[in-house]
Formats: sequence, structure tokens, C-alpha cells
Amino acid sequence: MQKWIKIGMTLVFVAVMSWVAFGFFGIQALFIDREVNEDIPAWIAEMEANPAASATQDALLGQGAFQQGDSTYTISGNAYLSQSSSQFQLTFAEFNVTNGPDLFVYAVKTDSTENQAVKATVSAGDFIKLGELKGNIGNQNYLLDRNFKSDGYHVVSIWCKRFGRNFGAVHLKNGE
Repeated sequence: MQKWIKIGMTLVFVAVMSWVAFGFFGIQALFIDREVNEDIPAWIAEMEANPAASATQDALLGQGAFQQGDSTYTISGNAYLSQSSSQFQLTFAEFNVTNGPDLFVYAVKTDSTENQAVKATVSAGDFIKLGELKGNIGNQNYLLDRNFKSDGYHVVSIWCKRFGRNFGAVHLKNGE
């Protein structure tokens, strides 16, 4: 009888630990990639292929390359902020980041992509949630609210809301 109690307790423990690992921590996201491949504007694709090319169709408000945030995660790719007909668009090209649970795209009111600066600014509430990250791999576009004001929000962060972690950030420099 006591043997069955030990087996039952072990099964309950395994079930609870599985829920904690998968249900709360979302550990499975580390092993599963979400790939998207949206069409990006032709002029951005041209700039990706030929970095010396200049923007011709839309107003390029800023661009930059992603920098690593917390040391546990890797990130690469470029981001472009453009405006066309009073519509703002954020585009990630050749984007790749370590997957994780509860990832969002934040515009952060800072000029630094340094990890501690991004974390402190988000902790202070100086950010705008632009949307949930569509995928951790591939080209993707985010149409921003027509009332979006980029003034002061020069950094875009891939932010894990659940654990308060900065997976990486990009400084959108004007005219570069």
C-alpha cells in the first residue's frame, strides 16, 4: 500500500513540475521556433541587399541593427521605421532572436540599447507596447497607430513581459 502512495506522490510531483516548466515558464518556447516571412517593402529589401542604396519611396525615419540584451539570448537583424501617408510602419528584416514566452515589441524612451538602460526605462514605464512579437525568425511588419509619436522613443526592444527580460534592442537612428 505504501509503495502505491509513493508512486502516486511521485506522479503528482512530476505533473506539478511539468506544469511549472511548461505552463508558467513556457520552457517549450526555447525549443520551438515561430517563423514568419511577411513581404517587406521593396525599398527595404533593396537596402538589405545593397546597404549603399537610399530610401526613395517612403520617409525613412530611422534604422539600425539589433544588439543583444540579456546575455542568455541571441538576436540579429535590422529594423526600419518609416512613414507613408501618415501611417507609421516598423519593419524587421533578416530577423532572428531566441524564442521565449510572452514576447512583445516595445518602443522605449531612451537613446541607449545597453541592457541595463533599457530595463530601467521599461521599469519606469517609459515605453509603448507596439504589439506581440509575431515570430522569432523572419521578416515582419508592424503597422503603428496613426497617433504614434516617435519623439524620444528611439529604441525598440524585444521584451519578455512575463519575466521582465530584454532579449535585444535596436536604436533607430535618423537618416543613417
